[in-house]
Amino acid sequence: MKKISLAFLFCLLGVITFAQSLKVVIKQDGKVIQPVNDVYDLKKSAFQFEITASNIEGFLVGATTNKDIYAAAMGLYNADVPWFQNTGMAEELYNKDKEMFLMDSAPSYWYYTDAKDHRFDKTPKGNLKQWTGTRTVARFYDVMVAQPISLQDLDGRVYLLMYEPVYNDEYDMIGKKNLFQAALRFKD
Repeated sequence: MKKISLAFLFCLLGVITFAQSLKVVIKQDGKVIQPVNDVYDLKKSAFQFEITASNIEGFLVGATTNKDIYAAAMGLYNADVPWFQNTGMAEELYNKDKEMFLMDSAPSYWYYTDAKDHRFDKTPKGNLKQWTGTRTVARFYDVMVAQPISLQDLDGRVYLLMYEPVYNDEYDMIGKKNLFQAALRFKD
């Protein structure tokens, strides 16, 4: 019985040691924005995602103004959701333009490999196993029409889902793990 208990303890410690987590905090004007039912009320000015990850190198980010795409993506995996049909598109290194892609047809890919290869502002810290990065958003970029969208011109909400895809041996997406979801509501 003692051997079984020790084996169970070591297995549990192994799971805890390699557990994946993604913590996302949204800040504006240096203050943490608290959500109500996953809705974040923001002013029409720059804001930041502060991300802390453990055992996650990268993740996909679906961002849209289309509530139906977001609603379909939130539930169980559905291969018909456009974000799940296409691979992720990596945004610019070091987030030079301080923008975030809006795309109905494919997700973005945010990742941290090291201080010289990432999709966050210039000051991420950590290593592949545990890292922290900030991503400032001063505008959105609508990939479908190849146009930037100023936060001042944005009406309504931006829906976003950060998720980890699950692939089979042929690299077909067969599932997903939701990591963070939000509706960003912009007000004057």
